[in-house]
Amino acid sequence: MPSRRPDLAVPGMVGRDRDLSLLDQALNGRPGLVVVAGEAGIGKTRLVLELLRRRGETALVAVCPPFREPYTLGPVVDAVRRLAECVAGLPLTGLAGALRPVFPEWVDQLPPAPEPLADAAAARHRLLRALIELIDVLDVGLLVLEDVHWADEATLEFLLFLRARWERGPRLILTYRPEDVRPESLLRRLLAQAGVTRLEPRPLDTAATAQLVSSMLGGEPVSEEFAELLRGHTDGLPLAIEESVRLLYDRADLVREDGAWLRRDVAELDVPPSIREAVLERTSRLGRAAGAVLAALAVLEGERAPALIAEVAGVSPQEAENGLIEALAGGLLHEDRDGRAGFRHVLAARSVYHALGAKERSRLHRRAGEALEREPVRSVAELARHFREAGDPGRWAAYAEQAADHAISSGDPRTAFGLLLDLLAGGAVRGAAVSRLVQRMPLYAAPGNGPLRELVTVLREAATGELTREERTEATWQLARLMFHVGDVEAASVEMERAVPGLVQDRPVAAVHAMMMLARPLGTARPAAHHRAWLEHAGRLIEASPGPSPDVRLSFLMDRAATLLVLGDPAGWAVVRDLPAEGESPGEVLQRARGFANLGEAAMLWGCYDDARRWLDAAAALAEAHQHVRLRDLLGATLAHLDWLTGSWTGPTELEAMALDADEPVLRADALLLAGLLDAAHGDHPRAQERVRAAIAVGRPRGPADGSRDPSAVLARLAIAAGRPGEALAATDAAWHLVEAKELWLWAAEIAPLRVRALLEDGRVGDAAGAAEAFAAGTRGLNAPVAAAARWFTAALLARAGGDLTGAAGLFEEAGAAWAALPRPYDALLAREAAAGCRLAAGERVRAVGVLREVFGDLTALGATGDADRVRRTLADAGVRVGARAGRPGYGNQLSPRELEVVRLLVEGRTSAQIARVLGLSPRTVEKHVHSAMRKRDVPSRTALAVAAVESGVALPPVSVPRPFTE
Repeated sequence: MPSRRPDLAVPGMVGRDRDLSLLDQALNGRPGLVVVAGEAGIGKTRLVLELLRRRGETALVAVCPPFREPYTLGPVVDAVRRLAECVAGLPLTGLAGALRPVFPEWVDQLPPAPEPLADAAAARHRLLRALIELIDVLDVGLLVLEDVHWADEATLEFLLFLRARWERGPRLILTYRPEDVRPESLLRRLLAQAGVTRLEPRPLDTAATAQLVSSMLGGEPVSEEFAELLRGHTDGLPLAIEESVRLLYDRADLVREDGAWLRRDVAELDVPPSIREAVLERTSRLGRAAGAVLAALAVLEGERAPALIAEVAGVSPQEAENGLIEALAGGLLHEDRDGRAGFRHVLAARSVYHALGAKERSRLHRRAGEALEREPVRSVAELARHFREAGDPGRWAAYAEQAADHAISSGDPRTAFGLLLDLLAGGAVRGAAVSRLVQRMPLYAAPGNGPLRELVTVLREAATGELTREERTEATWQLARLMFHVGDVEAASVEMERAVPGLVQDRPVAAVHAMMMLARPLGTARPAAHHRAWLEHAGRLIEASPGPSPDVRLSFLMDRAATLLVLGDPAGWAVVRDLPAEGESPGEVLQRARGFANLGEAAMLWGCYDDARRWLDAAAALAEAHQHVRLRDLLGATLAHLDWLTGSWTGPTELEAMALDADEPVLRADALLLAGLLDAAHGDHPRAQERVRAAIAVGRPRGPADGSRDPSAVLARLAIAAGRPGEALAATDAAWHLVEAKELWLWAAEIAPLRVRALLEDGRVGDAAGAAEAFAAGTRGLNAPVAAAARWFTAALLARAGGDLTGAAGLFEEAGAAWAALPRPYDALLAREAAAGCRLAAGERVRAVGVLREVFGDLTALGATGDADRVRRTLADAGVRVGARAGRPGYGNQLSPRELEVVRLLVEGRTSAQIARVLGLSPRTVEKHVHSAMRKRDVPSRTALAVAAVESGVALPPVSVPRPFTE
C-alpha cells in the first residue's frame, strides 16, 4: 500500500563538500577573493550561505538586483544600511561627508558635505574612498556580493578599489553568471586579476540527486531509477530538481514502495521542460492570498517587509501573513533575519512576473510606487522604474531626473545617461524639456554611437514642434552637438550655423563653443578658410563678452592653438608659446589637461613627437593628480599610439585587454587599431584587417585629421601588401578627396605615399605624379617633419617606377633618415629596406646585402617578425642566409632591467608620472612596466608589488638616477 506523503522540507546541502572546503580555505588567507560562477539554479547562493552558517561569521551581504536602471552603489549601500542603524559616534573623518547623497537618513550624523567636484570620475573616486572608510570603521571582515553580473559600474569600480588594498580591506565573495557578463564590464578586469580563487559548482550526479530528493522527504531513500530519470530530465540542476519534486508532490504523484520513494509510473515521468512551467503550475495551486503575495513580490523584487507586501498586494495584513506562510511552506519564498520575505530564486520571481498580464503588472507597479513614496528612505531609481511601468510619465520623469542627479553627484555618469535616455526614448518628456534634458546628459558616458543616434532622432522631432525662439535655438544647438558626437559633421555644421545667431543673442558662451566646433576642420568638405573664419568670429566674440570666466577663456585659447595646428597653420606654435602658465581652479585645471591633450594630438599630426610626448605627459599628470579618469584613459590610448610610432610596442595580450576593458568606444577602437598594426607587423594580415574593420565599427569615425590613427591608411597598407592596388585606392579615396577639397595637405602625410604607390601599381603613372606634386606643393612651406619624410618617400616611389634605381635608393635613404629623426623606427626600416632593394636591383649587391642584414636584425628586435621574414626571403634570393636574431632579450618570469628601475622607484613612493619624469618615459610606458612586474610577481596591486620587492631584496640598492627638480 502506498504510504502517506511526508511534508516536504527545504533540500539539504548535498554534493558540495569539496566546494565548501575550497571556499573555507580561500577565505582563511589573503588575498581572499573568491568568485562562485555558474548558471542560474546551480546553487551558488546556497553554497555561500552554507559557508557563512558553518563559519559563524558575520558578513556584509549585498545582492545586485536585475533593475534596468542600476542604483549607483545601491547593493553595497543597502547592505551597509541593514548592518548599521546609525553612524553617530563612529570615528569618521571629514571624507565621510561625501556619503550624504547615498545615506540621506544619516545627514545629521555625517560630517559636512565636501565641496562639489566638477569631474564625475573624481567625485566617484571620493565617494568610493568614503564608503571604504565607513566599511573599515564598521569592522567588516567579509563582503559577499551576489549576482555581480547585474552590478552597476560604480559598484564594480568599488570592488576594484577594494582589491587594490586587499591587504587591509575585507575578504570578498562574489557570485555571478558568466553568460550574463557584458563584454565591456569591469567585472572581467576584476576576474582577470591574480590571486582569485574560482569555484564552479557542477550539476549533481545521480547519487547526489537521490540525496537531495531524500533530504526533502525526511531522509527516506529514493529509488535509483527515479533519481536517474529525474537527473536526466533536469540536467542535474539543483533548482530544477527541487521544483520538479515539489510539482510531483503537489500533484500527489509520489508514492513509497518497498522502502523507497518513486513516481507512480517512472516511464511516464513528465518533468516540465523549464523551471518557469514548474513554478507556474505550483503557484496555480496556491490560495488567493499566496498568489497575491507572490505577484506583489515579483513586482517589488528583493526582500520586503510584510506590511509593504500587503499594501502592494491589495490584501489585509492578516491575509498577507497567511499567504506568506503558505508560500514559505511551499519553498517558493524565504525570510531574512529581519523578517523580510523574498523569492528563494530570481528565476521563480521572473516566472511569476512574466505570467502577469500587462494591466495587472501596471496596476501593481503603481501600487508599489505609491507605497515606496511613503518610505522614510526612498530609492528614486526604483521609484522611476515603478512609475515607468505604471505608465505615469510625470512621476517617472521626476524620479528619473532625481536618480540621474544622484548618479552624477556619485560620479556615475553612465547610469545617469541611461536613465535620461530611457526618459527621452520612452516619450516621457516632450517639447522644450527634451533639449533641457539633453543639455544635462553626460554625452561622454554614452555606450557607443547607437544611443546617441537615438537621441538625435528624438531631438529632431522635438525641434519641429511648437517652440519659442529661445527654445528652438536651444533645441537646434543640442541637436548639432549630438550630430557632431555621432560623426555626422556635415549635417551638424548646417544645424550649428543655424543656431549661432540665437546663441550670440541669448548665450554668448555657448555661441563661442559652437563657433569653435565649426572651426574644427573635421568631416566637411569646406575649405580651411571657412574654418579659420569661424575661429576668428569666436575670438572677436570672446573679446567682446563682458568678463568671460578664466576657465572659459583658457578653454578658448587652448582650442585656438590646437585648431590652428590641425589646420596646418604654423601660427599655432606662436599661440602655444603665449598660453598662460597658471590657473589652478578646478575648471582651469581641467581645461589645461584637456588643452594639453589636444595639443599633443596636434603635434603628432605634424610629426613633432617630442613636443607631443611633453604635452601628453603633462595632460596625463594633471588628469591623474585631479582624478579626471576618463581623460586619463583617453590619454593612455593616445600615448600607446605614440609609443607605437616611436618604437615602444605594446604586446598583443595587453592590447586585447585594453580593447576588452574599455567602456569608451573610441578607446576600444584605438586598442583594436593598434592590435591590427601589430598583427600586420607580425605578418598576420587577415587578422590585422579584421581588427582594423572592427575598430572602424566600434569607434567614432576617424579620418585623415587623425594622422596615423586613420584606419583607411592601415587598410590601404594591407591592400598594397596583398597586391591589390585598386582596393588601396578605394580605401583612401574619401580621405584624399577631403584633403583636396579642404586644401589641408598636412593631413595627407600618412596616405600620400600609399596613394602614390597604389596608383603606380595600378598603372596610373600620370595620376601618381600629379598626386605627389599636389602633396609636395601643399606641404613644402611647412616645417612638419612627418610631411618631409613622406615627400622623400613619394619622390623615391616615382623615381623607382621611372627606372632610376640609384636615384630612388638615395631618396628612400633620405626618407629613412627623416623617419628615424622623428623617431619612427619602423617606417625608417621599411624605407631602408626599399633603398636596399633598389641597390640590389641596380647591381650594388655588397652594399645592399649589408643594409638588408642590418634591417633584418632591427626589424626582428623591434618585433616586426612578418617584415623580418620578408627581408630574410629577399636575402635568400640573393644567396645569403641569415638566422633569426634574438631581438630584445627575454627575461621569463624575471624582472627586466627597466622593470627593476621602475619597481625600485615605486618602492620609494613615486607615482607613475614621477617615475616617468625620472626615467624619461611616458606614464603609459611606466604603467606597462608596473603591470608586467605585477604579473611576473603574481601580485594584485602596486602596494603588493612594492612589498614583494622589498621582501625579496629586489628594491635594493636604489636606482641610480637623478631626482627631478619638482615633484
